[in-house]
Amino acid sequence: MSKGKLLAIVVAILATVYIISAPYITVYQMRAAAENHDGEALSEHVDFPSVRQSLKDQMNTMVMKHMSSNEMKDNPFAALGTALATVMVDKMVDVYVTPAGITEQMKGEKPAPADSGQSGVGSTRKPFADASMSYESLNKFVIVVKGDSRQEARFVLRRRGIDWKLTEILMPLEE
Repeated sequence: MSKGKLLAIVVAILATVYIISAPYITVYQMRAAAENHDGEALSEHVDFPSVRQSLKDQMNTMVMKHMSSNEMKDNPFAALGTALATVMVDKMVDVYVTPAGITEQMKGEKPAPADSGQSGVGSTRKPFADASMSYESLNKFVIVVKGDSRQEARFVLRRRGIDWKLTEILMPLEE
């Protein structure tokens, strides 16, 4: 076998190993950034507009389900309530989806608003502690974290070129 073929095989193997391990490396970097309270480093791995939109969509769907219930159908103020709830959801998600809020969610906890001073208070759980991780497709990697109530939150990472970014957080919303 020639040196060129051997080099090509080695490069192909190294590229394959990197491609397979890249989301695990990203999760490790996110965990380290969260543990060190390094919001800037954590932010490098999060597509905030995508995460915010994902959460807004989930919460608005929950509001719409509640507003379409039988008792709300006959309420003349239901449309106004829906409009106000949508505005509140948008504002609330913008306040909670911050590096500190995501760190709390990575621990399986409910985040406190960024300006409350309560984020991480009394928490001994580490980010992504006891999380399960797996590929769902070549470009989608999912981390499942169980909270105190054993409900599961799913953190979805998607491939962005050769990097991976957190693009969705699927929360267990109470009905």
